[in-house]
Parts: sequence; C-alpha cells; structure tokens
Amino acid sequence: MARNPGLTDLPMRGAKDKKISLADRWKSYIAYHRITLRNAFKKLLVEPVQTLLTVTVIAIALALPSAMFLMLKNVEQLGSGVQASAQLSVFIKKGVTSQQIKQVQKQISDLPKVFSVDYISADQALQEFKALSGFGQALTYLDDNPLPAVFLVQPIRLGTSSSNQVEQLVTTITSFNAVDEVLVDMLWLQRLSVMTDISQKLVLAMGVSLIIGVLLVIGNTIRLGIHSRKEEIVVVKLIGATDAYVRLPFLYSGFLLGLLGGLMASILLVGSLLWIGQSVSVLAALYQSKFDLTGLGFSGVLGLCALGSVIGLCGAWMAVMQHLRTIEPR
Repeated sequence: MARNPGLTDLPMRGAKDKKISLADRWKSYIAYHRITLRNAFKKLLVEPVQTLLTVTVIAIALALPSAMFLMLKNVEQLGSGVQASAQLSVFIKKGVTSQQIKQVQKQISDLPKVFSVDYISADQALQEFKALSGFGQALTYLDDNPLPAVFLVQPIRLGTSSSNQVEQLVTTITSFNAVDEVLVDMLWLQRLSVMTDISQKLVLAMGVSLIIGVLLVIGNTIRLGIHSRKEEIVVVKLIGATDAYVRLPFLYSGFLLGLLGGLMASILLVGSLLWIGQSVSVLAALYQSKFDLTGLGFSGVLGLCALGSVIGLCGAWMAVMQHLRTIEPR
C-alpha cells in the first residue's frame, strides 16, 4: 500500500496531555471560591426574613456580653482615675515642734510610694473650717485651736494591687513618732475591685453561654439548608463531587451569617454608646469631670466581626459534618 506523505507529515490533531501551571491552578481556585461565596450570599438574599432573624439573634448574642465588657472597662477606667486621686490624711500629734514636723515631712517624701506631700498647719485648717462650716463666729470663743496639723499625701498610681500597697504605706507612716493617725478610705475601692472581678466572671460565663447558643442557631440554619437541598446534593455526588465540594457553600453561608451578625452587633453597640454618651458627658460636666465613655473603636468592630465569622464558620462546620454524611446516592 502506497504511503501518503501528505497525511503522515501533518501534526497530530488528537487529545494530548497538557501540564497545568501553578498560577493557573491558583486562579482557578480563587475563581471557584469567589463564585461559591457570591452564590452563598445570593441564597441568603432569597430568604430575607429567615436571614434577618438569624442575623438578629447572632447580633444580640454578641452585643450583650460585649456591652457588659465595655461597661466593666469604663468602670475600671473610672475607678482607676478616682484611685489615682485618692489621698491619705496624716494627722500630726498636738504639741510637736516645727523641727519634728519638717522631719516627718521629709520621711514621708522619701517613701518610694509617695507622689506628693502637702502640709496644712493647724491655723490653716482652722481658717478653712471656719469658711466652710458656717460656724466661724462660734469658733472664736474657743480657748485654743482643736484642729491638728495635717499632711495630705498623694500616693503614686499603684496598679491592680493598690489596696494592699496603700495599706502598707499607711502602716509605714503610722509608725513615725510625730504621727497621730492616718486616714484613708480604701474600703470602697476594695469593694469595687471585688465587684469588678465578679462581673468579669459573669461576663465570661454569659459570653460562653451565648456563643454556644449562636453555634446552635447557625447549626440549625445550615441543617435546614442541607435538607432543603438534599436532592441537589445527591445529584452532585452522583456525577463525582467530593464532600469538600458539597461542603464549601454551606461553610460560606455560616461565615456570612456570622459576619453579618458581628456587623449588626457593632452597629447596635456604637449607636447605644453614642446615645448614652451624651447623658454621661452631661453628668460628668456636673461633677466637673472630663470622663468620657470608652467605645469599641475600629479594632473592636473588626474583632467583633471576626468573632462572629469564626463562630458562624464553626457552627456551619459542625452541622455539615453531622448531616452531610447521611446523604449518599443509592
């Protein structure tokens, strides 16, 4: 049989293997996830009422512990400010000499935990008492000045263990010879510290409980979505789809629900702080204070959205792993 050179010299037109580059694989991977995310978002918009209810529940569950955490943060800020301005009143014994008073003042000033020392003589104390008490005329009939000299001692800001350190400072100053008594009202600060510690534990317990509730809500939502698309999942698996392929849209749905819930919780908190902050500013002005509420800030909003996204993703993962394995082609 004669050989046809024209046919044999033509290049082969059949299928042949082609190696896919890493860049093409990455582009395909990104495109697949982008399309899946867009489709998951569209499916949430198809059921706006159910999506809104789920997002609202997630937002409330995230906003409640976050609001209590912000409240505690502001209380700690207020308490630390008052604590920093707390003073010790050091009363000097009657009859001490001016040299002894100067010695006590130097001893107190040399203490490492003392920020400043102000001296008020007995005469100055009497004049202030006459001006502020309204008994100025009656005090003129006294034979001698009943008020002692006093040092107003400003301790440095001592941190979280300030109660114990201030007590040590009081004990040290009381041991000085010319000192009669040291007064400081630390009991209410101790109570505030204990109440803050208890509140932090309550916030933590509430946060954990609400996070578990959010996981259950998202898991139930994803479970309903899986059952509503059961036939579609069976068909996709029949043509060779893996569990990872089927799982991804539901994971994105949980991620989006958590993200939207965190965003709504941030809006609720920011709006509430702006609303309450005006009244707090007016109250602080009446007490001649510059105290302002501490809000979430940009990092707080991002953190709340990230927390909601992680919780939504975890809830969807648990639901998918539990219910997807029961759907198999027969």
